[in-house]
Amino acid sequence: MKDRLKQTTEENEALIQEMLREAKPVELPSELSRNPVIHRGDEVLEAPMVQRTISSSGYVYVWDTRSFERMPILYYMLAQRLRERRPDGSYRFTTIDPKRQPIHGAIKCMLHLEHPNRKHYDELGFRTCPKHNIGNEYQLQQHMLKKHPQEWAAIRAEKETKEKEEDRELQRLLIAQQVEKLEQGHKETNTTQPIEQGEPKVSNKLFTCENCGKQFTYGKYYKNHIKSCSA
Repeated sequence: MKDRLKQTTEENEALIQEMLREAKPVELPSELSRNPVIHRGDEVLEAPMVQRTISSSGYVYVWDTRSFERMPILYYMLAQRLRERRPDGSYRFTTIDPKRQPIHGAIKCMLHLEHPNRKHYDELGFRTCPKHNIGNEYQLQQHMLKKHPQEWAAIRAEKETKEKEEDRELQRLLIAQQVEKLEQGHKETNTTQPIEQGEPKVSNKLFTCENCGKQFTYGKYYKNHIKSCSA
């Protein structure tokens, strides 16, 4: 396994070295190349001034191995960029033209002028970002993390605060529903008429013994008294 891994590493490094040798520096277009006249002459300096030579540190074009987007980088940084890998281990850039049109997404940066929360972000003092062709949500998060770390931290903190408040509101609603059920059950218990033992009491009616004239409220006691009183 170690020998195979070593062989793969050596092959990858050999490929990088080959791309470094094949890379051709390019001259990026600039305003001076399009318009080399620096000074057209006036009453102080009659002769015009023209830039005849333009030199730079040297750029090389590289292509993203997934989006096929071409971008210039300084030649002295080429080796470093060619060794960059994605989380899955694949290389991020190549000097070999894939001969394919770049793949662009349609997701805007969260700080874009057309973002739905732009008014709120203006109130927070967030800057704007013109990025509008992000491929997916993961790339959007990576863009925010790398390009706008302070704004991204504030947005996440605000989102977490909102989610916690929503959780607390839900808990308060559930507790209120439970209290309402308990109060309703208690009310129903108090309104239920209890069942009395023996014969029910009859309002405004008395049982009077014919022998002794003693009066009773409950018929049960009256009957027992009649038995003993007549004996």
